[in-house]
Amino acid sequence: MLKARRLARIIEILREEGFASLGDIADRLDTSVSTIRRDIDHLAEIGPVTRTHGGAVLNPADAMRFEPGNAIASELAADAKAVIGRHAAELIVPGQTVLFDSGTTTRAVARAALARNIPFAAFTNDIAIAELLSASERVSVDVFAGRVRPGTTTLMGAQALSGIARIRADLSFVGTHAGSAEGVSDTSAELAEIKRAFVAAGEVCVLVADCTKFPRRSLCLFAGLADFDRIVLDEAAAPEVLAALEAGGATLDIAGRAGAVSA
Repeated sequence: MLKARRLARIIEILREEGFASLGDIADRLDTSVSTIRRDIDHLAEIGPVTRTHGGAVLNPADAMRFEPGNAIASELAADAKAVIGRHAAELIVPGQTVLFDSGTTTRAVARAALARNIPFAAFTNDIAIAELLSASERVSVDVFAGRVRPGTTTLMGAQALSGIARIRADLSFVGTHAGSAEGVSDTSAELAEIKRAFVAAGEVCVLVADCTKFPRRSLCLFAGLADFDRIVLDEAAAPEVLAALEAGGATLDIAGRAGAVSA
């Protein structure tokens, strides 16, 4: 197993369990305890993980701000993101203007849209999404100017914000770090501002988020649930989460489920 995938799986295990022993993690990932110990040490340096005697715990307060970096983030809930991406990409009508917020889930939407081989115009603040979509001659790609956020492929800052604000797109795909009945939030005020602009710029705005994002809160709220025309989730979302989201005014699409639209 690649290191980024191991680190992602460790984060997922700790999100589920809160605490896990080194031996248990090693068994679940079919690797050695010494390898897991090194991985835990690495996660303790970069994020919300604390080594304990014989194991590790996830620190919920630190998790509000934690961003694992592109390689690890791509491996977190990767299967769910792929399913969400395929479902969301079906919403694109040929010839539309489509906005893609930066992130690994929106990148999954872009990948699925590319596979459909349909013409559309794409605008994004994500260098990786732009590179992905540029492989097709049927997709025109514009990238918002801005400052590259360290450790990511995200473009931010005043230039990116003003560029997004000038666009009126048919469809906007937006990701989030966390979500709850009160709305969706991200790890910094600057990111939240960018995401607010994406929400405002789309005639139809779609939130794409796997079930691990709920129910969680991050530092800065950027939109209420009712601000989205659709929220696309994966099948693993718990019933109580779905109920809370619907109570908050969301229209839900459950990716992978037949007839998966809930009013």
